[in-house]
Amino acid sequence: MVGRRILDLQEELIAAREGMRCSATHDSLTGVMNRGEVMTTLRRDLARAKRGKSPVAIAQIDVDRFKTVNDEMGHPFGDEALKEVARRLTVSLRPYDSVGRYGGEEFLIVLPGCDLAAAVTRAQPIREGISASPIKTTKKERSVTVSMCVAVSNNSGELDVERLLNEADLALYEAKRNGRNRVEAAVRLEKPRKDASPLISTGFANLVR
Repeated sequence: MVGRRILDLQEELIAAREGMRCSATHDSLTGVMNRGEVMTTLRRDLARAKRGKSPVAIAQIDVDRFKTVNDEMGHPFGDEALKEVARRLTVSLRPYDSVGRYGGEEFLIVLPGCDLAAAVTRAQPIREGISASPIKTTKKERSVTVSMCVAVSNNSGELDVERLLNEADLALYEAKRNGRNRVEAAVRLEKPRKDASPLISTGFANLVR
C-alpha cells in the first residue's frame, strides 16, 4: 500500500509538471502554442534548416473583421470563433508543422521544408477550410474568413526571424488591402527595414479592418 501511494504521488507530480509546462507554452483560450513558444519553434526550425540548407516557410493568419464579429455577435462568440479557427488550422497541418497564436486574432504557422510555391499551395486549402462552414455555438452561427500571407527563408536558412516576419507583415497588409479572404506571397526584402518590426501588421491591420 505504501508503494502504491508512492507511485500514485509520482504520477500526480508528473501530471502537475506537464500541466505547468503546457500552461507556460500554450495559449489558454485556443490551446495552440502561445507566441513565445511558436517563436522558439520558428528559431529552432530555421537553425535546423540552415544546417540542412533547406527552406522554412511561415504563414501568418488574421481573422477578417474580427472587431465586427465581436461587436455584432458578442465577445463569447468571438472567443469560440478563435478556438474553432485554431482547431481548423491544427487539423490541416502536417505532423511536423507548428501553429501558435501570434496575438489577438492572429495565428502563425511554421512550415519546414516548404519553398514559397509550396507554402502558397498549402495555404490555399487552409484558408478555404476556415470559411468552408459557419462557426456555430448553441445559439449563434456566423461564417468567418481569414487573410493569409506566406514568407520563406532562403535555402541556406540564413534569413533571420525578424526579417522573415517583416516580409510576412507587409504581405498580410497586401492581402487585407486586396480584399481579404486571400493568400498573399511575401516579396523578399533586399535588406532589413529599420522602420519595420514584428508588430507592424497590427498597425496595418487596424487601418484596413
